[in-house]
Amino acid sequence: MRARDSLRRNDLTMKRNELLSVPVAVFGAARSGIASAKLLLRQGNSRVRVLDEVPGGESARVRIAAALAAEDLHAVYLGREECMKALEGVGVMVKSPGIPQDNPVVLCARERGIRIISEIELAAAFAHPKAKIVAVTGTNGKTTTTAWLAHILKGAGLNAVACGNIGEAWANVVDRPEFQSENAAFALEVSSFQLEDIEDFSPHVAVLTNLAPDHLDRYADYAAYVAAKRNILRAMPPQAALVWNWDNPDSHAFAQNILPRSCPFSAHTDPQAAESAWVHNGVMMLRCSGGEQRLAEVSTLPLPGRHNLENALAAALAAALAGVETDAIRRGLATFQGVEHRIEFCGELGGVRFYNDSKATNLDSVEKALQSFADPIVLIAGGRDKKSDYATLSDLVRTRVKALVTIGEAAPLIEAAWGKLVPTQRATTMEDAVRCAAELAAAGDVVLLSPACASYDMYANYEERGRDFKACVARLIEESH
Repeated sequence: MRARDSLRRNDLTMKRNELLSVPVAVFGAARSGIASAKLLLRQGNSRVRVLDEVPGGESARVRIAAALAAEDLHAVYLGREECMKALEGVGVMVKSPGIPQDNPVVLCARERGIRIISEIELAAAFAHPKAKIVAVTGTNGKTTTTAWLAHILKGAGLNAVACGNIGEAWANVVDRPEFQSENAAFALEVSSFQLEDIEDFSPHVAVLTNLAPDHLDRYADYAAYVAAKRNILRAMPPQAALVWNWDNPDSHAFAQNILPRSCPFSAHTDPQAAESAWVHNGVMMLRCSGGEQRLAEVSTLPLPGRHNLENALAAALAAALAGVETDAIRRGLATFQGVEHRIEFCGELGGVRFYNDSKATNLDSVEKALQSFADPIVLIAGGRDKKSDYATLSDLVRTRVKALVTIGEAAPLIEAAWGKLVPTQRATTMEDAVRCAAELAAAGDVVLLSPACASYDMYANYEERGRDFKACVARLIEESH
């Protein structure tokens, strides 16, 4: 173990030195990009250039410069032409995850031989060599699993934080004093976009929650999407572990012949693996370090639904593989309170309950949400289409949904698939959608925002969409009093 730690320390030192010794272009001036630029500046690289294709003249330049003012960065380049010119002399580009690989500036960087990495790859170079890193990816369940895992790690006495695609960017927190010790632990949610540009990123434990078609507006096909997810394994050493979903058929192929420590979890059956988690007679079980242990009665978990049982199994097994004692895992399973925007209860009016599931940006996630309720559902869906086949959920919509309210660019597509199955109305704003849904609902019903689409037609991100929904619900309830 000591020799491996020494090798890891040497590798990190070499990567840090490289990143601090050359001009670096950070492409994309949103959350991930600003965090990357700030990290490099804090660490002593004064030759950082921030590039963003969005033209905005002096006002945009001032906004970006203001976000970086504490680090005294003035090298800001806006618009495609400026970005191209700013690549001169650059050794490394840190590409923000929202920028696709076929972007002209990215292609220009590749033609010039500039090394392109992600913010995850950058932050990893500045992590303490003995910090525990658990990376969670998958199509659905990433956020809840990551937050639940961080909760367990914190309860076990580690300096733990949930970050990456959840909460703060990893580059924002990785070099904070409290995380520069062997007691630090990072629970990272990592998307396929973030994994596209990694090289040496090597988590101690990788978690695959599940796989289903998603982001087909970005990838050529499902296989290309899965290939991006598979990057999480590219640099993991043999002693690292992969936690994966035995009940999800596509995850089997992903996990096959990858790592010696293949650690499945199942909500249905014992996978018969040396390190695994499963359910037996309503009890969550854990097999790790040579023995079997009871974790918790499924009925006592604080979050309902089979998908949350899978999230709990994944988080518990990952925590055990990260060295957390069983008692701390039990406490963490029992005391977790859920995450914002994931089937989040927002209030009740006249016997109608309102739930915010804004993070449901694909059909698989909507399917899980609809299956979580026994009561009739008035569904609010729509946003920016991701080339989804909405007809695949027609049977579930017919049996679970009482009425449908559509919003956003995808409204006509969703109406074409589901509009003849249930009473349907179109709304122009979230306020309109909430009021329309409330009128369609009766006591005992559920109003559920579960969009099945990206948010970018109306909002900056799904968080902004979810908070707008909650604000609209709060106003509706307030007006009734």
